[in-house]
Amino acid sequence: MYDNDNVTYKVGINWKDIIIKVIILALFILLLLWLFPKANLDVFYDSIYSENIKTMKDAARNYYTVDRLPANVGDQTSMTLKEMIDNKMLIRFTDKDGQTCDETTSKVEVTKIADDEYTLKVQLNCGEQQDYILETIGCTTVCSNGTCTTVINNGDNSSTIANNNNNQSNNTTGISNDDSVTERVDSDGTETGSVKDDIYTVKTILYQHKKAIVTTKTVYTCPSGYTKNGTKCIKKTTGATIDATPVYNPDQVITTDAKYNYTGDYTVSADPIKKEVGTDYTCPSGYTLNGAYCIKYTNATEHKGETTYTCPSGYTKNGTKCVKTYDATKKTGSGSYSCPSGGTLSGSKCTITSNASASTSYTCPSGYTKNGTSCYKVYTASGSTTYSCPSGYTRSGSTCSKTTSVAATAHTSYGGWVNQGTKYYTSSSKAYTGTTSKLVLQGAISGATCGSPCGNKGIWYKYIYYTRSQSTSYTCPSGYSRSGSTCYKTTTISATANTKYSCPSGGSLSGNKCTITSSATANTTYSCPSGYSKNGTKCTKTYNATYNSGSTSYTCPNGGTLSGTKCTITKDATASTGQTTYTCPSGYTYNSSTKKCEMKISATATKKYSYSCPTGYTASGEGENMKCTKTVKGENKYYCEDSDAVLNGTKCIKTVKGDIKNYTCPNGYTLSGEKCIKQTTVTIDATVSTKKSTSYQYKWSEKSYLEGWTFTGKTKTSTKTYTAGQR
Repeated sequence: MYDNDNVTYKVGINWKDIIIKVIILALFILLLLWLFPKANLDVFYDSIYSENIKTMKDAARNYYTVDRLPANVGDQTSMTLKEMIDNKMLIRFTDKDGQTCDETTSKVEVTKIADDEYTLKVQLNCGEQQDYILETIGCTTVCSNGTCTTVINNGDNSSTIANNNNNQSNNTTGISNDDSVTERVDSDGTETGSVKDDIYTVKTILYQHKKAIVTTKTVYTCPSGYTKNGTKCIKKTTGATIDATPVYNPDQVITTDAKYNYTGDYTVSADPIKKEVGTDYTCPSGYTLNGAYCIKYTNATEHKGETTYTCPSGYTKNGTKCVKTYDATKKTGSGSYSCPSGGTLSGSKCTITSNASASTSYTCPSGYTKNGTSCYKVYTASGSTTYSCPSGYTRSGSTCSKTTSVAATAHTSYGGWVNQGTKYYTSSSKAYTGTTSKLVLQGAISGATCGSPCGNKGIWYKYIYYTRSQSTSYTCPSGYSRSGSTCYKTTTISATANTKYSCPSGGSLSGNKCTITSSATANTTYSCPSGYSKNGTKCTKTYNATYNSGSTSYTCPNGGTLSGTKCTITKDATASTGQTTYTCPSGYTYNSSTKKCEMKISATATKKYSYSCPTGYTASGEGENMKCTKTVKGENKYYCEDSDAVLNGTKCIKTVKGDIKNYTCPNGYTLSGEKCIKQTTVTIDATVSTKKSTSYQYKWSEKSYLEGWTFTGKTKTSTKTYTAGQR
């Protein structure tokens, strides 16, 4: 639409006609749907499914004879659809989409729920159609003329008979339904009978026959760890793990208007380069970092083994000593020797024995220093240096930078006036001059001269409409870089280094040194007083006994000690020490090499990244907040502020790679998070064994011989009655 003071012109669409046509089209489509409705195939598909599940049920009822039923109440036997197909009991089923039904989960199950009652469950899974039916079947024992049989009642008057070898006598009259001819004979083969009121009574001899029914069933079994699938055994194993392949969302194309530079330089930016440089591990208070784990140490509680003492045969234990007392040897009228100072007499010699003095020394492994009973080794800790910056600065590696900004000085310039065409108005006061447009009066003109735009009547005023472009450029003070209408200056200083040390191998940190401590090796030595000789852990001194003449004396053989007329011999009991054990508080584990209790947890892992700018760009900020910019020499042309964008005419086009939406794995692998785990399926043939079972079918006949049957030797008499008309 365009307009002046008196005339308005409109160009539009006839929406009324379009709406009416759309309504007519919709009514026509609804009429077609009403006249030709879609055929309902669901009933047809349901009938196929019902027929298939009934076929499975009939095949199962025919298969499960008495000898195949579970023996005990609660027992269950089952057979998959695949096994039924493999045993030629059925042919394959298909669903409504032509797909084969699931032959592994589709199955029949028979469960014994009472002494003579069973439940038959038939499950059929075909695509979206999954259902099952239940039916109760039972057993009944029937006896006839000394023979009892078991009949399985499937609910449809059919029966399967098996011999239970019960030969009890029974006089029940049986009627044969075979095709043999009834003969009226007496006991010697002649026809006999009586007639009363035109009713004939005839006695017939029936012969019992039996036929063996041998059923063969093929059984497939699998080794432990395998799952049976028809005639195969399947086992799935987990193998190697690889990285999953990321799948990205579609790339996004972003289009923006390009910037136009007239005189000054301009700044472009780029994304910083992010690179993983390692992982920092930290531990909670009280823990020591050891690789990727944190360990808290505490002393173990020592439980020394109990020391027990034993004595040789004939000795009595007294504390840690063994004592044996016996009679001294009496000597009359001769001189004797005695030992002062508690010595032991041996001939004319006295021996005194005491325990040696024990002194223990300790030694350490190579590289360790001894401290009392402990050994320690000091080594340099592993240093991890971090950097920090003063307030207001941003860190980048070991450098701190601070960016200040001021507003750039704006310079406005205009292009030349461009004639945009003629306009007509009925007023002479429309002229104006603006910043970027103006309307210049050209004078009056008649409507007839103006023609169509003016309506061919009255006086009109002719104007020429001009426009011109406006652009603004910016300049910055010395030392500043411009970005848009803002000037930036970056001040850089060195960051403060903070070094953190950690100890591998379980050491304890002190400054930048690590100390590891272990128990020293104990070496015990023994020494004796002056004048004594060392013998193991004993000290012995020998001296001359005192001679006593002319009196009765007693002596002690075997090294005994004389006391009156008694000799006593004393020796150390044999010591045996039980094993020393150590216990730890709850949550700790004892380390036998360090004799410490350790609580081990995973250290907190923090990935470290470095950020840098592409070649030619200047960094400002640090870490994820780093910005990369560079100044480009100005030209009179269009440019893109984002270096990743591509200039296309007056537009900047940038392609942003799509985010990861999911991950995929190669064939044979299973996706787990961002990893693919190899799943290998091992398939072997199942072990095949054949199970045979024999049952017997019995039959009474008026014939003494039937083809394919064996006469059991049993007979019975059957009485039949006829009317005169029947005869």
